[in-house]
Amino acid sequence: MPIGQFLAALLALALGFAIEMGLVGQAVGEVVAQGIAIMARPLLELFGLDLVRHGVELRAPLAGWAVRVSEVCDGMGLVVALFAAIAVLAPNQDGSTAWGVKRALIGLVAIQLFNLLRVVLLVLALDRGGAAFGPLHDRILPLFTVLVIAAVLIPPGRLVGFAVLATILMVLWAPLAETVSALLVPLANGILEWVAQAEVGQIGKAQGAWSVGTMLVAGTDPLRLYRAPLEPQHFTVALPVIVAAAGVLRRPGLLALAFPLMLAALCVAAPVAVMALAADTAPVLVLLPDGEGAYYTSEYIVPETWRNVLRLVQNTLVHFLLLVLPVLALHRGRGNP
Repeated sequence: MPIGQFLAALLALALGFAIEMGLVGQAVGEVVAQGIAIMARPLLELFGLDLVRHGVELRAPLAGWAVRVSEVCDGMGLVVALFAAIAVLAPNQDGSTAWGVKRALIGLVAIQLFNLLRVVLLVLALDRGGAAFGPLHDRILPLFTVLVIAAVLIPPGRLVGFAVLATILMVLWAPLAETVSALLVPLANGILEWVAQAEVGQIGKAQGAWSVGTMLVAGTDPLRLYRAPLEPQHFTVALPVIVAAAGVLRRPGLLALAFPLMLAALCVAAPVAVMALAADTAPVLVLLPDGEGAYYTSEYIVPETWRNVLRLVQNTLVHFLLLVLPVLALHRGRGNP
């Protein structure tokens, strides 16, 4: 993929997520999520679930659980990725405006149908004990989102081969994801030690779960520090689809581009996770060095502007890797402009 398309796609994604994170974008997301919740409820009742809907929330009063559609999948990230890819590809198509409008309309319908299916599957998983909810939400369904975008934008002759290979690699990836993703952790920790702010510690596994250390005080007698949840495999989830695209095109250079971006996304996610934890537990103290070998505590105020900038960068990188990079590469392919 030419460097111009690379930069244009990242810029379009960043602009899209800046709008999505604003008041207008959030309002649109709530409306879309409410529509999905309205459609999902009767479908779920066909499976015997007794649900009550409150806005974007689906509740099971007897079971004692609830799902907010706006939090698990409002589809806004998919829409931003679709529009970013169209913005980059459309200028090279005959009748570029008509091509872009047609793909956008088809894509919007496909995305909302997929989101409806995703909500139904996630709620069913939660109703049946919840063990499958995490893997479905964090790993399995995100991988299939790229097939939705690909079906709209990739030439049919290349789509089938990519879909088959990507599906096979997704299945093979599942048991390897944590082990392979852990290879990025030492590199990320080295970067964080060099550039991260004092309240951000090292990424590691504690009590069986991945997290990033913090200097946020959880207790003083004895001194205990919070750890913020952070799963490295969330930032390598795109690897099987990128490998599939590289395999179809026979262009391993895609992997050379992907790995640094995955590492960058993981490094950005660490301070984002720490700031999210601080916001959820506020007011909270932070332990800071005094420059003379001792530490002192101070109230930690979440820098909201910096937090939003980092969230924007994280969203841009993750969606570029999973949804835009493979689609742009496959659309261009061999012989395409």
